[in-house]
Amino acid sequence: VFVGIGASEGARLGIPNEDAPGVIAATEFLVRANLPPEDLPAELQTPLGAPRRVVVVGGGDTSMDCVRSARRLGAEEVTLVYRRTEAEMQGRVEERTHALEEGVRFEYLASPVEVIVGPGGEVAGLRCVRMRLGEPDDTGRARPEPVPGSEFDIPAEVLVLAIGYNVDPEWGEIVPTLTRDRWHRLVVDPETMQTNLPGVFAGGDDVNGADLVVTALADAH
Repeated sequence: VFVGIGASEGARLGIPNEDAPGVIAATEFLVRANLPPEDLPAELQTPLGAPRRVVVVGGGDTSMDCVRSARRLGAEEVTLVYRRTEAEMQGRVEERTHALEEGVRFEYLASPVEVIVGPGGEVAGLRCVRMRLGEPDDTGRARPEPVPGSEFDIPAEVLVLAIGYNVDPEWGEIVPTLTRDRWHRLVVDPETMQTNLPGVFAGGDDVNGADLVVTALADAH
């Protein structure tokens, strides 16, 4: 058996008002911004319109797709919020360069703490706190730490979350004997791709985390 379930669960910030109207996951934002409504499922056919101010939270290539798509929707102010510095960003440099050329504003060393809502409960902005870099974490990158009393607000009508994808944790209930890591990814032998269960193999995003299509194809091959 080869398990190739991917990593389809969009990561969340875990902050107040994150479910407010106007908070959109990256994949939903991108398909609604770039595909005609008739090509989408019914629940995604509502047009995004032309928001004047858009904030995107993230630091990878997906977040660059989001900020540049927001500019193409006509947004006058597009801000990217990232909790580390540019040196720690994992996306491609050319994507960031193009975004800057298109007028995107980058807020480095900032982390969201609350979604600000308007009188009707809709998104009105994002409250952030300034960060500073501390000791390296288990990924080898400097760990961001909040600076007390440094909160600030960014006005916005749309907030896009591009902070990565996780493996559906339900698989821990479906096959509880499969060994997984703290992100619910399946743990495999790097040479054989076999899990801890004999005859059960896995690969792609459910092992590597959200990655490129070619990486998943290589694992399957």
